[in-house]
Amino acid sequence: MGMLTADYAKVLENSERVAWKLNDVVPKDAVLDFKKPFMPSAMFAAGSLAFLEPHEKRKLNQIFGNAYAHLFQFVEVYITDMAVRHATASLAGEDGDETRALLRFADEEEKHRSLFARFRAMFDAGFGTKCELVADPKAVAQFILSKSPMGVALVTLHLEIITQAHYTDSIRDASDIDPLFQSLFKHHWMEESQHAKLDALTLLKHRKNASAEQVGQTIQDYFDIAGAFAGLLAAQAKNDVVSLERAVGRTFPDAERTAIEDAQKKSYNRTFLWSGVTNPTFLEFLGEHFPAALAGAKQAAEAFA
Repeated sequence: MGMLTADYAKVLENSERVAWKLNDVVPKDAVLDFKKPFMPSAMFAAGSLAFLEPHEKRKLNQIFGNAYAHLFQFVEVYITDMAVRHATASLAGEDGDETRALLRFADEEEKHRSLFARFRAMFDAGFGTKCELVADPKAVAQFILSKSPMGVALVTLHLEIITQAHYTDSIRDASDIDPLFQSLFKHHWMEESQHAKLDALTLLKHRKNASAEQVGQTIQDYFDIAGAFAGLLAAQAKNDVVSLERAVGRTFPDAERTAIEDAQKKSYNRTFLWSGVTNPTFLEFLGEHFPAALAGAKQAAEAFA
C-alpha cells in the first residue's frame, strides 16, 4: 500500500511540489486537435466495431473523451463538499497540517472543475455538434453525501486511485491522442495522487474507533453509490449514440445502435467501476481495513468486466 502511505505534513509538502496553475495548463487560446482521438484505444471498446467508419470511430472516441472529462467534473462537486466537511471537523483537533491539507484538497478539486470546464468549452467550440451529457451533479452530490462519511470517503478513494491508473496505464504512453487532452489528465493525475493519500488518512482516522455496524454501513454505502453510478454511466452510453448520430449525420440501424450503446457502456463500466474493484492498491486497502468488502468487489469486477 506504498502509494497511500503518508501523513498530512508530507502530503502538503508533495502538493506544493507538484502544484500547477490553470492558465499554464490550459492557456486562453488553447485548442483541441479534432483530427486525433482523445481516449487511448485500450479504454475505448467501440474501436472494435467493424461497421463504424474510421471517422465515425474518431467522433465516438471524442464523444467518450468529452463525457469522461464531464464525469470527473461531475463528481468533483461532491468531493469538494466532502473535503470542506472534513476540514471543518478537523478544526477541533490539534493538527494544523490536517486542516491545511484538507482545505488545499478542496481548493484543488475546484481548480480541477475549472480545468474540465475549460476543456468542455474548447470541445463545444470545435466539435461541431451538440453532445448529450448526464445532468444535475448537485442531485448526485446530495445522494452521495447522504451516505456515511466512511462510505463517501471509500468511494472517493476508489475514484482517486482509478484516475492515477488511467493516466499511468493508458493515457501517458498513448502517442496517437490529442496532446492537450493528454496534458489535462497528466496534471489531474499529479494532484489526485496526493488526494488519494488524504482519502486514506481520512478513512483510517474514522476506521480506528468505528463499530462493526459502522464498518458494515460503510461497505453497504460504497456498493450503493457504485450501483447508482453504474446507472449514470448507462444513461451516458445511451446519450453517446444520439450524439454520434448527430455528429455523423446518419441514423444507425437498431442492431448497430444497440452495439454502440453496449460498447460505450462497457467502456464506462470498465473505466470507472471495474478499474477500481480490480486495482491492487485499492484491494489491498480493502483487505486490510474493510475485508468484508472483498467478496462484493469480486462480484462487481465480474459484473462490470
